Amino acid sequence: MTARGDTGTSRRGHRGRGALVLAGLLLCAGCEDSLGQPPPRPAGPPAVTACLTGSGDLVADVNDDGRPDRITDPSHHGARLAIAFGAGSSGGRTVTARGLADRTGSRQPYVRAAVADFDRDGWSDLAVVAGRAQAGDDPVPPRVAELRLGPFSDTGRGRRTVQLDLGAAQDIAVADHDHDRYPDLVAYTYAGDGVYEFRVRLGDPRTGLGAGARAHTTDAGATGYDPPARLPHARLTPFYPACRTG
Repeated sequence: MTARGDTGTSRRGHRGRGALVLAGLLLCAGCEDSLGQPPPRPAGPPAVTACLTGSGDLVADVNDDGRPDRITDPSHHGARLAIAFGAGSSGGRTVTARGLADRTGSRQPYVRAAVADFDRDGWSDLAVVAGRAQAGDDPVPPRVAELRLGPFSDTGRGRRTVQLDLGAAQDIAVADHDHDRYPDLVAYTYAGDGVYEFRVRLGDPRTGLGAGARAHTTDAGATGYDPPARLPHARLTPFYPACRTG
């Protein structure tokens, strides 16, 4: 009788643990679903012509809803990037870099983001870097380093995701390094043993951002853990016309 009682308790315990596991899986699935899906494949070019305002903000339709969105980054290195979706409309909302970083990225101590049409297909792409701050001699690679090819949603879900090898990057910006029609991405990266460098990925028509750009990677000098106010060659003006208004 005792043996049967022990067996029953064990089975109830297994059932309880199974229910907890199932509940956890359902909860996780619900969180993933809450991020939604990327916009559908575009049927044509954007209805909004991307342009730069007088204050340096990028105006473009990043999610293919036919309305202009406004991208700002007063930090100039991805820390304070924000997108006002449907800028100027009553139903619009503003999402910060952390809100665009996906579930894994949004939980990291730092999040950086940059927006540009890196592959020049007409649609803005989203670069995201998120992880722990650098400390000590050994580089700490970011937990997330991705390019989400556009159009992308207001939760950062892109049509296709490309993993980026940026080293132990913490700050990023759109840049013009090789003076072609493709925007580049510059990253402020910790190389280890107190050494920092500016690592570059060049715009590419196939992958958005190419892997090889050693010729444009340079030592950052005695900058320390704090990045410079502006990363080298960081600018949007070569790639976008001025907006007629704004």
